Amino acid sequence: MSDQSGSGLTGLLMQRMAYLNQRQELLSQNVANVDTPGYKARDLAPFTFGDAMKQADIGMAVTDPRHIVPASMAGVNAKSVKTKGYDTVPSGNSVDIESQMMEVSKTAVEYKEVTSIYHKIGALFNIALKGTSS
Repeated sequence: MSDQSGSGLTGLLMQRMAYLNQRQELLSQNVANVDTPGYKARDLAPFTFGDAMKQADIGMAVTDPRHIVPASMAGVNAKSVKTKGYDTVPSGNSVDIESQMMEVSKTAVEYKEVTSIYHKIGALFNIALKGTSS
């Protein structure tokens, strides 16, 4: 893609993919700790359009790979939050394996949707630049 600055639609899609990657990692930690005494299930605060717009920086662009990327352009730094409590077992563990696996699947589907949109935008750029969709 030609949008290297991380702004615009492709930048927003990249932020969403980064968020979904972080979420998938956190959910996998929950699943891995299903039998750990005292472990509390965590999730990420939802990715919102408003948060993404706060991250957008119209005035600055990294034009050289040797430039230092400002924190405001580093993407959405999602916050880890405790999940809503389901049943807590006597050991203090609050991971509900079924709900965690449903969230893992949901996150994977959302990631696939975002990457599909990203690839379609790339195909549109190809059509615009080359005149054909190859």
